[in-house]
Amino acid sequence: LKMAASELGNADYEWEFIEPPAADFDCEMCHNVLREPFLTTCCGSHFCQACVDPVVKEGKPCPSCGEGELTMILDKKTRRKIFSLDVRCPMWRRGCKWVGELGDRSDHLDEKDGDCQFVDVSCSNACGGRVQRRELPTHLKQACPKRAYVCDYCPFEATFDVVTTQHWPVCGYFPLPCPNKCDVGRVERQNLEQHLKECSLQEVECDFS
Repeated sequence: LKMAASELGNADYEWEFIEPPAADFDCEMCHNVLREPFLTTCCGSHFCQACVDPVVKEGKPCPSCGEGELTMILDKKTRRKIFSLDVRCPMWRRGCKWVGELGDRSDHLDEKDGDCQFVDVSCSNACGGRVQRRELPTHLKQACPKRAYVCDYCPFEATFDVVTTQHWPVCGYFPLPCPNKCDVGRVERQNLEQHLKECSLQEVECDFS
């Protein structure tokens, strides 16, 4: 089946047509389905805007008939016909079952309001992560470093990354191992100094030395 690259700024998105598009919808330069179809006034040929723009800018003749002065118009009628063709979501390999008109593709994949559960979206906490929309609730609850988090050892609350990287190193309730590796195991930071005074394995100076 012929594929059409989407206009969403991601070259990895390709749209598979349910039925092969008519040959009339082919660009005469790239031979793919037209994207922003332009019609030449000299010979009625169709080209993608991206394909023919360099020809116009460089002042070259029509790639189809050789006419020296290339003049074109946007073919809105052809664009409407192409946009009415049925395609499957490019995320179908991930499991998306959506089928709809090519013209509705942006609404389906829109990062903010789209309904595709398999497209990658940015974390709403602005942590920099991107996950599939269907995985976002789990990410926000369990994996996002910017999620709200309460210290495991005291009531201090901040984001997960702040708690674990900035608060834990100073938290008085954070459990630390006894430097002497005694049977007590771990001791709260605020009690460590007192513990070392009582630890049976702590070296002390002899009173008679």
